[in-house]
Formats: sequence, C-alpha cells, structure tokens
Amino acid sequence: MTPSSPAGLTLFLDALAARFGGTAYAAVQLAAALDRHPAVGRVLVACRRGSIVDRGTARTDGVHVLGVPARPGSELVQRITWEALVLPRLVRTHAVDGLMSFSGMLPRRLPCPVICLQANPVPYEERRSVAAAVRRSAFARTARAAVATHVPSNHVAGLLHDLPHVRVVPLGVDRHAFAPADRAGAELLYVSDFYAHKRHELVLAAYSALASPRPVLRLIGNPDVEPATFARVSRAARGLPGVAVDGHVAFDELRAAYRAARIFLMASERESFSMPLAEASCTGVPAVARDHPALRETAGAGALYVRGNDPRAWTTAVQRLLDDSALHARLRGAAIAQGQRYSWELMADQLVADVTRAGRRR
Repeated sequence: MTPSSPAGLTLFLDALAARFGGTAYAAVQLAAALDRHPAVGRVLVACRRGSIVDRGTARTDGVHVLGVPARPGSELVQRITWEALVLPRLVRTHAVDGLMSFSGMLPRRLPCPVICLQANPVPYEERRSVAAAVRRSAFARTARAAVATHVPSNHVAGLLHDLPHVRVVPLGVDRHAFAPADRAGAELLYVSDFYAHKRHELVLAAYSALASPRPVLRLIGNPDVEPATFARVSRAARGLPGVAVDGHVAFDELRAAYRAARIFLMASERESFSMPLAEASCTGVPAVARDHPALRETAGAGALYVRGNDPRAWTTAVQRLLDDSALHARLRGAAIAQGQRYSWELMADQLVADVTRAGRRR
C-alpha cells in the first residue's frame, strides 16, 4: 500500500482502550508527534467521546478526532462491536496506510498494516485468571497478524517472548515541558493514579518514620480509577502533617510539582514502564523506586531501589537520599542523562518506519 496522498501517510490511532493514565496520555502525545512528522499527512484518532484522549488531543489541519459515544453497558463489548463493524469501513474510506491499536486486540483483520501496542503486563502476570487467559489469546491472535508489536520495556518483551516482531519502543516525554530545574527542589513527590497496586499507603508509612523536620510529601494522580483506594489513602494521610493529597491537577501544576521535588517516589508493584518516573528523570529528580525490572529500565542509574514492602527499608532509602548531598547530586545527573532516552518523536519514528516497511511489501 502506498501513501494515500502526496502530503504523506494517513495513520490511524485506535485509542478506544486508552481510557486512563499513561496510555491515554501516550495517545495524545503520539498524535501530536505524528502531526509534526515529515512523512505523515494526516492522523485519525478514535477515542471515547469526553475521554482524556478526546479532551487532550489537539485538533489541527492534520489531526482529526473521531469521538465514539459511550453508551450504557459493557465498555469492552461496545469497543469490540465498533472495531468489528465500523473500524474496517473507516480504514477503507480514509485510505489508511497504517493503524496502531492501543489495546492490541482487534476482532477482525483490517485492510492496512496494524501495529499493536502492549503496555499492560497484567494478563501475562496473572497466569491463573480466566479473564487474563482470554486477553492473552485475543492479543496473540492480533499480534501474529500484525506487522509489529511495540512494547515500552524489555520486561514486557520478555513476557511476550513467543510472539513475532516485538520491538521495545519506550513511551516518550515532552522534554521541553519537563526540562531540568536550575536547582533541586525540597519536596517528596509521588505521581501515580490511585490504584491499590501503586501502594500509596506504603509510601505514607515510610514517610511517617522519616526524621523531623520532614519535607512535604505530595501525592498526585487520578482519583477516579479506584475511588475506594483514593478514599482510603486520603483517610490515612489526614493523620500525617506534611502530606498533600492533591489528586488530579492541571498540567502546569504537575510541571511545578516536579520542579519543586527533591525526591520522586515509585512504589508500584505492577508496571510495564513508568511515565511519571521518566518525567522525573527528565526534570532531574532522582527517585526511590521499587526494585522492579520495568522501573529499573525506566529510571536506570538515577534512582535508589528498594525490595519488598517493609516501610523501614523505604524510610532508610529516602532518608539516605535526603541527607547525602553528594549522592543526590550524582543521581540527579544520572537521571537527567537517562531522561534523554525518552522522546515522542522516537516513538513516532518507529511507527512510521514499521508502516512504511510494511507498505513496501504489499
């Protein structure tokens, strides 16, 4: 398949499954990066009407958003039905040159090259779950017919070892927005949506044992993903002076929070890649993070790593980084260097390269 117009490729981002967190933000940023790409003439983005992707995607002459209305009932059933009945027609009508699926699970083959994005390790880690097994099977069926599967880390690539054409393509960071501050801040920062597996309460327990005077601990993330978890964390934080549970914040407030931070915290038990940790690296904020392979890949030498869930071990690591200025400076430099790996342009380049390569074979 050749480009649909002299202006360049027409690419389609099926972001119906990108509802929260890093995948939703990735869809928004990837659309913008593709719009800037010299080989791309048009970007079509399918998403839920009123979703993070719908609200965040900048409409331009080259970017068009196809808002799919949400109706009562199962979101998964609605998505699969739309992808089976409507998506193939849109691909033909718009002469789409390539499509990225943010779920990696399509109910039927499409008349264009498909790239699967797999940033969810849960179906591969929950080996005894029937639902996870169904998701693995659906993803494998789509991935084997796709021209490539993009994963954000070697950790996820290892989970998908039996699938063909798996490429490690880290998610990006807007390095202009998250540029290093002139000097380190003073606060502790944890940016993560309020899921139970993010272990906010472990962070609070570790914070409570720090030597006085404790710096401010700021918790930022979407409270709507698990309201019960957000309520539980908020109750626990009320008994700890110095903790600010900000929940969802505007983009400028998020940038300001990174620049005000001295240490970034990441206690999540399940990750494929940590965009907040990558943003902290770009901003020059060293981290104390869980010793998890995906988090080690994300932060590299710009962090101290803690195994397990003993709050005392977390307290020790945070206190060490607060007290040792030379260590902090060394990790800050390593974090800034690590942040240079992350770019939405690199992610766009790989998508364009895979579509172009597949087009030459057709």
